[in-house]
Amino acid sequence: MAKTKPAIPTYEQLINKEIKRLVLLITFIISLVILVMVGTQQTLNTSREARDLMTSLNQANIKDVPSFIHWNNTTTRNTKQPAFIRVSTQKATLTTTTKGKRTILTSPSSKAFFARNQTKLFGSLVYVRGFGFFLAYTQKDGNNTYQLWVSLRRLINSLLILIALIIVVMVAASTLGTWWAHRLASRLSAPTIALLHETKYTSNDPDADQPTLTVPDSPREINDLGQAFNELLLAQNQRLQHERQFISDASHELRTPIAAIRGNLSLIRRRRDAHPEVIPESLDFIDEESLRMQHLIENLLHLSRADRAKIELSDQDLSYLVLQLGEHYQPTLAPQLLQVNVDPNIHVKGNAEMLQQIVVALLDNAHKYSPDDQPITLSLHQTAQTIDLAIADHGEGIPDDQKNAVFQRFYRVDQSRSQAIEGSGLGLAIVQQLVALNQATIKITNNHPQGSIFTVSWQLSD
Repeated sequence: MAKTKPAIPTYEQLINKEIKRLVLLITFIISLVILVMVGTQQTLNTSREARDLMTSLNQANIKDVPSFIHWNNTTTRNTKQPAFIRVSTQKATLTTTTKGKRTILTSPSSKAFFARNQTKLFGSLVYVRGFGFFLAYTQKDGNNTYQLWVSLRRLINSLLILIALIIVVMVAASTLGTWWAHRLASRLSAPTIALLHETKYTSNDPDADQPTLTVPDSPREINDLGQAFNELLLAQNQRLQHERQFISDASHELRTPIAAIRGNLSLIRRRRDAHPEVIPESLDFIDEESLRMQHLIENLLHLSRADRAKIELSDQDLSYLVLQLGEHYQPTLAPQLLQVNVDPNIHVKGNAEMLQQIVVALLDNAHKYSPDDQPITLSLHQTAQTIDLAIADHGEGIPDDQKNAVFQRFYRVDQSRSQAIEGSGLGLAIVQQLVALNQATIKITNNHPQGSIFTVSWQLSD
């Protein structure tokens, strides 16, 4: 038989439980302190009264019954506890019982008291069977022996009454604390429950945009949690939109060469016998389109790897790397001239392979969109705050409202020229990912009189 999973307590139940514990603990501690203080004070008062009575006996110098009666009649005793007194002289042993200020010599209770066995507990505390707990004192003075037993019954009764009152107070505090804790817990947990209900009504469709939550104004922690959750939902929605756009664009880009390949294959089948001259032309077109598909798929793979890449950055001589790339890339730019302007001994934290890929991709982009008779400038400079790697061209330029959009996947500034210019529209998206992985930023500014400048910047630490 499967074990039932224990119920998980709610936020309100946890708060309620802890507050009730706190109320009971505080009530118990206060009651215990009061009980100890009152008990100690009463015990000290009883002990002081007993010592005063013993001092009075000692000072009376009792020698016989008349002197004992005289002391009994003339002495004011403030003890509020019942007491038994025994004075042993050479002639007799005298006993008395005191209850308040009333004195009874040789009372029957005294005889019964002294006939019982007494058990000493600790200090002056003794237990007399049938009579209870007493404070016992003995003092000798010459031929006299003074013995005093002060009952603690009234003290114990007072403490028992106090304990009963404490119990009543604790029960009342528990009842009131339970009500107050429930009310407070409900009020504290209400924003959390409201936020929970909001999250339950968000869309469960992973392909649909998630609605933002209505966030409670207080408490601040719940408000911060709701705001953070809304930011997460916003990021997820943006990611979903990008993925949908990416899939749509990738499907469109792949559909075009596939359709062209299938069309040419169909043409070869239909006309290869009557017009064999179409075969070489169709095969060349198929080869060109398949190569385009290969480049597109390779770029998609590069972009996917860049999204998930985790790299280790090390010190790189960026000046040397840029100079080497400029020297080796110059022949591929013909007839365009590559102007290189690099400050020496500039180092950054980065990945050499990715830095090389960034520079080559930006040079290739400038080569595609620049006139043949205009130069391309590759520069590297260091300022007090940044290290700037820039590639400038003199092409048609990029409108200001599209400068950020060019880093989106498959985006082209001039859609009418997208088929005329070689490429898949993924190069700059890959560059942006690689720049971020190398802890840098990229921006586009206008070149004068026309064209664009792509600048990759590293911030220098203070």
